[in-house]
Amino acid sequence: MYAMLLPSANDAANVLAEHVSGSISEFAVLMNEKAEEIGCTNSHFTNPSGVHDENLYSTAYDLSLIARYAMNFETFREIIATTTYTLPATEKHPKADRTFGISNALVRPDSSNYYYEYATGIKTGFTNPAKDCLVASAKKDDVEFIIVVLGSDQLENGLRKKFIDCKTLFEFAFDNYTSHYLKLQQENKKEVKVTYYDYPIEATSSSSLFNFKVLVLVIDYFRTWFCKCANYLSLELVHFLVSLVLPY
Repeated sequence: MYAMLLPSANDAANVLAEHVSGSISEFAVLMNEKAEEIGCTNSHFTNPSGVHDENLYSTAYDLSLIARYAMNFETFREIIATTTYTLPATEKHPKADRTFGISNALVRPDSSNYYYEYATGIKTGFTNPAKDCLVASAKKDDVEFIIVVLGSDQLENGLRKKFIDCKTLFEFAFDNYTSHYLKLQQENKKEVKVTYYDYPIEATSSSSLFNFKVLVLVIDYFRTWFCKCANYLSLELVHFLVSLVLPY
């Protein structure tokens, strides 16, 4: 996992796929099933490494869904935030001298041009047709964002745009968006039917939240009633004004 996710070792991805499914093609079937399960509608996978294939494609939105799903796993989070890793010694390679670093420069403090202190992951990518790609995550004050940059290239000075663009987008997001949470006082679950919007709302809510929803419905009822009355009064007013000008 470390070899696959840090330096983008394609052979490690293939070994893991064969370990799980017996073959790369069979693992790709699982990939497509999982992608569909989590809501991806414009993706199709033929291998676990991302090596170019005419039948392998995805979108920025689908990749963000996959990233959000993967971030639910603590082991995954731990690996993608690791800057260097040393493979342990084995029977075939008795020395523990195989150390490699992460390709995502956003999480590397030694990368002065790209390092972002709030970065938490996730994964770089590159092929000649797809160009420079990055799925990045950052967390600040309990707010976490995922950004996907595809088809990027380099600036004239040689700096890679995908890292710079992600830093800029993260800074904009943290400066302009916040999360707010309702403090629930009761654990009773209530189902509220919102007839105006034609779908049910199911929520674990306090009585104050329930009253708020009821208040919204009451306000909407009186708004509708007022509009009908206003229309009626306007029509009557027009008739009255016409009667003053034109004889019966």
